[in-house]
Amino acid sequence: MDWSKSHNGVMLCSFEETIKLMPEVKPILDELIESNMLELPADQYAVDVKIHMLMPEQFPCIPNWHRDFVPRDENLKRDFRALTGEKMYMWLSGAPLTEYKNKKGESSFKPAKQWHSFTQHDLHRGTRCEEHTWRCFIRVIPKKFIHSTTINVGQLRRHTQVYLDSNKFKW
Repeated sequence: MDWSKSHNGVMLCSFEETIKLMPEVKPILDELIESNMLELPADQYAVDVKIHMLMPEQFPCIPNWHRDFVPRDENLKRDFRALTGEKMYMWLSGAPLTEYKNKKGESSFKPAKQWHSFTQHDLHRGTRCEEHTWRCFIRVIPKKFIHSTTINVGQLRRHTQVYLDSNKFKW
């Protein structure tokens, strides 16, 4: 797949909206649906797709250890007591891969071009790109994880950010 020909992605769309806006990801989404990995009916999930054009030293996602879709309280502060064990699903086209840390503090990487599940409990971080490349990230989450303050839900992405090492970046 030549990801350079794709849109920037979609922002938390249904499976149907995603396929309508980015038909090139249909075979990848079909693979997840047909795998019987999903815990809930497909209509209870939202799909997030990000296409990155990356250069060496860039990070396609948050380079610090973090958790995805941590619930927020009424003051919009993260509420770690409300974490669930419900699964999210991720697929990457290739490097740079996402690094995960288990409860013992050991890190691991999940292979590209395969669907993997993870939960709100799983610490992970983006890793540095080592070459010029295009990368596709697909994440499927239960719709109820979407924060009430999230904007642009159900739309094409207009941009996709990258992160830089602030100690090395020069303008």
